[in-house]
This record gives sequence, C-alpha cells and structure tokens, in this order.
Amino acid sequence: MNRDYIEAVQSVPGAAGSVWLASDAALHPTLEGDHTADVLVVGAGITGALVARKLADTGRRVILLDRRRIASGTTGHSTAKVTALHGGSWHKLLRQHAEAEVRAWALANLAAVEELATISAALGFEDLRRVPAFLVAGDEAAEAAFDEQLAALVSAGLPATATTSPLPFDRSAATVADQLLIDPSAFVVAVIAALGPNVTVFEGSPVRTLDYNDHAWCATCDRGSVRAPIVMMADHFPMHDTGGFFTRLFPYAHYVLEIAPHGDIPDGMWMQVGGESLTLRPTSDPEGTWIASGHRRVRVGSVADEREEYARLAASVTRLLGECEVIRHWSAHDHDTPDGLPFIGEAPLGRDLYMAAGFAGWGLTKAVVASSIIADAVEGRTHPLAKTVSPSRAPGLSSAESLVAENTTVGREFIGGHLTSRHDKAHEGSVAGANCTHLGCETKWNTAEGTVDCPCHGSRFGRHGDVIYGP
Repeated sequence: MNRDYIEAVQSVPGAAGSVWLASDAALHPTLEGDHTADVLVVGAGITGALVARKLADTGRRVILLDRRRIASGTTGHSTAKVTALHGGSWHKLLRQHAEAEVRAWALANLAAVEELATISAALGFEDLRRVPAFLVAGDEAAEAAFDEQLAALVSAGLPATATTSPLPFDRSAATVADQLLIDPSAFVVAVIAALGPNVTVFEGSPVRTLDYNDHAWCATCDRGSVRAPIVMMADHFPMHDTGGFFTRLFPYAHYVLEIAPHGDIPDGMWMQVGGESLTLRPTSDPEGTWIASGHRRVRVGSVADEREEYARLAASVTRLLGECEVIRHWSAHDHDTPDGLPFIGEAPLGRDLYMAAGFAGWGLTKAVVASSIIADAVEGRTHPLAKTVSPSRAPGLSSAESLVAENTTVGREFIGGHLTSRHDKAHEGSVAGANCTHLGCETKWNTAEGTVDCPCHGSRFGRHGDVIYGP
C-alpha cells in the first residue's frame, strides 16, 4: 500500500506527495483472526503512537491499528513545526477563555516541545533540530496591531520577545527560542519500532464497527477483530461518534509546497499573521529546500478547483521570496473546534472510550499533551487540563457564531446531497460514490490530488472508493 494518497495531476507544480512519505518504511502485518488486548488504539499517527508508548510502559498489552500505513495521514502530511507558537491562535483563545486556562494550555504545549525532544534522545532519533519560532506581521494592518499579538503571547505565558525581522519579512516580529523542526513520519516510525513486546501493530486494518458488550469493546476489521475493555480513538475524527462531533469538528484543508528559493531565508520557522499568512520552515535537505504553507485555510470541498489553491500559494511565496522552484506539493485536512481548544479525554457516554481530535493544524505539540491526558485518564488519574479540553464540555456563548456558521454549511451540503446526487459514479475516472458514506452529503472531485472529498465533515476517498480520512 502506498504511503501517500495524493496523485500526480497535470498543471499542479512539483511532484505529488509529502516529503515525509517519499521514502520506504517497514511494513506491519494486516490484522487477521480474533485478538484481545488491554487497550486498543485506533490510528497510528503521532497521537496513537505516543498513547501506545505511555500505556505499554505501564505494562498494559496494547494493539495499535491503522487504516493505511503508520504516520501516513495527517501526521505524514504535516508541516512539522514543533512549537507552542501556534500562529495567531493565542490572541483568539484569550478572547474565548479565562486567562488561567489559556496559560495552562500554553505551558503544556511548551512542555510538549521538551518532552518530544526527550523522547527523541531516548530513541536515538537524530532527525530534529532546534530553531527559533517567529510570529511576524504580514502587512501594514497587522503591523499596526502587532502589539496586541505580542501582548497575547505574554499573557498566555509564552517566553516571547519582541524583535524586528530581517528581509524578506522586514516587519515587527515576536520570537520563541529553542523550538523544534522534525520529520514527523520518521519520528513515529522510530517510536513504534521501539514499543517493545507489549504492543502489537497492524496496518491496512480499518475498523468497520465498534460495539460494546460484556464489559468490553469489540472492533471488527475486514479479516479479524480486537476485543479490549479500553479503546483510544486517535483517528483524526472519532470513528465511533458518541457526542455528535460531526457538529463540532470543522474540516479545513491546508496546502503545502516544498520549494527551492533562489535567495537566502533567515533560519527558523516563520509564521505571518495577516497579509499572505504564510508559514515557512526549512527541511533537512542539504540543498536548502523549504516548506511553505498558509496563504489561507479553506473549508474542505468548498472550492471549485483545488489547482487554483496551489497556484495562489505559489504566487504568495513568489511575492515574498522572489522566484522559487516548486519541488513537491501536498495537502492535509485538519479540524477546527468552536472554542479553539481540542477534544481530548473520555468520549461522552463512552465508558472507557477515549478520543483526541480538533488539533487545528498544530498537532505535533497537542498530540504530546493528549498522550499524557489519555494515559492519566486510563490510569485513573485526573490530568490538570482534563476539564479544559474534555470532549463533554458544553459550548460557551463565544462558540455560538462558529457553530451556527459551520453547521449552516453542513446543512446546505447535506440537503444538496440528498436532493441532487446522482447516486452513481461520482466523477469521471472515479468509482467513489457520489454520496459520502458518513451522512450522505454529496462529494466533490479534488482536481489537484485525485481524491473525492466530502465538504460536510472532511471525509476523503481515493478514486477507487477506498477511505483515506473518516468519518
């Protein structure tokens, strides 16, 4: 099974697929027959791998399943900036939450950077590098309001200092030192390779049903099953939705280019607020390639032609850096939440059913925090952040506007799907159905990547009908 799912399409610059998935990785077997475990973890990205690691260290027997290849989903398509400097999100969080809650969340993400570095050292994993992270004004309007961004970082407890960025950015900036750049797929492969005898890993093993009976969960796959009293859903979107998360997880696509700039870029990871909203980070390529993303995040399936999104991103990069060669292109789906915080912990009405979702594009630190919250919950301890990010928390008044706006989109697509869909082959050259297998919304052909995407909840299918992302 291919580690990537993005196909080469004409008129999209560069090779198709993530730089992190360009090399081969060891295969794990497909689940066959009936198995038992103390804990079942569904999803072998960074969250699932770290949860399995923590629980195996307690002596629990863990089975780790992945629908496709390990780290080939959102983790393998990340821009892989390991930092607590999550763009301009701290300014927004402070408008929606008490300062004490935001500070606790920020400090946990700062600690996650160090925990990931510690894990890497213990594994002998060397493909990471310390660099400063910069938040920089993207235009004159952002420059005029940049003091508010800096004040938000300080209020959140981040060790941010004001600076003036050099060319080509040349605007006010804030910096947080000693953040990390990493190859996320290689890191997950290293974590899983070192899990030891308490963990068994299966690839190519999608969970088709998950049922609770006789004090345990039973996950049924195509060729076998797993029975376990505890289940952790680390699968991007909870495959067993006990809390109506299809109304509270909003799918957005971000587009990525690997570029070879003709001029020098100052070392570090760069995040613009305002303006073109670009993010830039170097790869480990000795030829000096960089990863560019940002420009804008768009609701999955909401644009007529995704090729135009890559063209817009390339144009934004050119305006900032001058002419660049595009080496690769890829995208990933992330989920936003109504209040800007993820859902981590026991699922509503779940009974030893845990989840982690809604990382909004900053999953590499949030996954580390999530692994601690989940491990504490499984072991009967209450993590200090458990209430703040509980999947059972009630939406606040500040969430109302986004809930209404996002679910208006869902309602429109749902009704359109049931009224107008042809209920046959969805798109030329594809056997994927016209309707999403989740709630029946009409799907859309992704013109840049050869996938079939659902605008309601972010499901993604290959042209042969295989599920890439759920639900």
